[in-house]
Amino acid sequence: MVEKYMALLWCLKIQVERAYSRAVSVPTFLKKLMNIIGMSEQWVAAQIK
Repeated sequence: MVEKYMALLWCLKIQVERAYSRAVSVPTFLKKLMNIIGMSEQWVAAQIK
């Protein structure tokens, strides 16, 4: 299950790099994802980098 979320984060990173206009919705998506699976903000930030 974590692998699926990792894939989402990877796709999200690509979207942020390609289309900055979509970056506005990124924090909202990450907060919802973190709440659903109980991730910490530091963990998510480390995975996106």
